[in-house]
Amino acid sequence: MITKEKLVDELEEALNTEESAVPLYAKHISSTLFLSGFTDKSCSRIKEILSELASDSDRHTHMFEQLIEHVKSGGKDVY
Repeated sequence: MITKEKLVDELEEALNTEESAVPLYAKHISSTLFLSGFTDKSCSRIKEILSELASDSDRHTHMFEQLIEHVKSGGKDVY
């Protein structure tokens, strides 16, 4: 069992991680590709995967925000 307050705290921490970690990693990887020695085809594929990751991260962020609001507005105090 977990209290509403603790659940909201955990969800907000997950949201913060989603919002900061994925874009940071993607930026660092993308900016170092020119030094990697990968072929143009490999670099293109890596950029495509990073773009998909960023898109997934945006979707996850939206889901976390909706879940946080749902929990905050709910009548339950224990989950």
